[in-house]
Amino acid sequence: MRLGDILRLAAQRDPRKAAMIAGDRRIDFAEYDAAANRFAHLLLDSGVSKGDRIATVLFNSPEYCITHFGNARAGSVLVHISPMYAAPEIARIVERTRPRVLVIDAAIADKINAVRDRLTSVEHVIVVSEDESGGDFDDAISAFPGTDPKIEIDPADPVAMTFTGGTTGAPKGAVVSHNARFVSAWTTALEHRVTGEDVAGILTPMFHAVGLMIWYQATMLAGCTAVIFRKWDAADFIDQAERHAISSVFMVPVQARDLIRSPVFDADRLKSLRNIGAGGALTPEGLIGECRAALPNCDYTDHYGQSETGVLTILRPWEAEAHRGSIGRAATGVDLRIADDNGNPVPPGTIGELISRGPFMMEGYFENEAETTAYFRDGWGWSGDLAVADEDGFITLVGRSKEMIVSGGINVYPREIEITLEEHPAVLECTAFGVPDDRWGEALIAYIVLRDGQSADAETLPAFCTEQLARYKRPREMVFVAHIPKTPSGKVQKPILRDAYLDGRILP
Repeated sequence: MRLGDILRLAAQRDPRKAAMIAGDRRIDFAEYDAAANRFAHLLLDSGVSKGDRIATVLFNSPEYCITHFGNARAGSVLVHISPMYAAPEIARIVERTRPRVLVIDAAIADKINAVRDRLTSVEHVIVVSEDESGGDFDDAISAFPGTDPKIEIDPADPVAMTFTGGTTGAPKGAVVSHNARFVSAWTTALEHRVTGEDVAGILTPMFHAVGLMIWYQATMLAGCTAVIFRKWDAADFIDQAERHAISSVFMVPVQARDLIRSPVFDADRLKSLRNIGAGGALTPEGLIGECRAALPNCDYTDHYGQSETGVLTILRPWEAEAHRGSIGRAATGVDLRIADDNGNPVPPGTIGELISRGPFMMEGYFENEAETTAYFRDGWGWSGDLAVADEDGFITLVGRSKEMIVSGGINVYPREIEITLEEHPAVLECTAFGVPDDRWGEALIAYIVLRDGQSADAETLPAFCTEQLARYKRPREMVFVAHIPKTPSGKVQKPILRDAYLDGRILP
């Protein structure tokens, strides 16, 4: 299936039903379908050809949703860029992917202006206002027809790109096809038991694969009314859930914890909520039990996946207590294996790497043959996650073969932070590693060695990081040390540093 068919079929089935609610705005499926077509025509009129890239730097909004499906109908490839990125990070991704059109949130216009001279591929910038007017976006698409542009698109054609980290710390663009994300939407709707009767909360950022191309697409496939949240706020969610009778929602675990521990939490006001879907990060031990105690009539369905794959495993509500700490079993239609270094399945109880294959897999990393080759072996995608399965197929993650950490549901790659810190003139070398964090799941710690004769303090380097990186990537703590322990081959001994830090010892 083609991605644009998800919206087309929903609009055909129930055109006057509300597809989106954002604040006081209500957009029905017929209006949504027409707006997506108008955006597609705008792209084609701007000279965007099939396979060309466009890019978004947006917070959640109806315009983001329209851009997503309009892009799919134009045959272009949408590059999703986080508006939380610092200006240099945005510029680096634009320079690499060379989009011809950029759709941005007015709130980050200053960032774009600061690096505009570096965005040489960008021919058009469309600004989405922070209020409910739509701003330049509505004006830009209004002159175009609401009819299907009828671009011939093969389901195997690429449609989108989200960024994840590489072994070198440089972000990689995971390119996915129309059919791959249609399959993921179908799996998500099935496993999270989403139906057209649901009113779905769209809380997680759409620039993150799990927010848009997993959860949101599943709700559109099912024909739900989606309530769009620009940003996460527990009190606002409770208000909107009560107002619109939200029945199903997807959260990263930190949001679920924020909700049930909010000072204004009121289970009676959330009586319509029947299922919390969770993913994007591992659910901390005990959180499912806390949620069930706080909302006894609401299920908690956990899933695990990747930007490269979509949903891979599901832990269903009735399985959670008996399989605490597990990420569940393979989702419907997912071919999954715990494998040794040669790709052979290992026996239950044996640690191996989690690998998968199927029509949901990405096409590869954008213009990065080396990383694509490293990810795919004999048709299987190697996740980098080490896991163990029991006799019944329930899987538990035990570590990562890569050094990525997940903070608040967002992937953070220590090498990227190391590279940035080492650009500061006072820093000789540094290393960064993840540690458990009660609120965010994981947090980053940096050990820093200063150059002889140079000085820096606890304010200088964090300020430097904030200029160059998104705030969530800034280390929670920076520790100044005389040197960083390494193996004889020169590799940093991060497990030793991490264990010592958790034991309250600073090495060396």
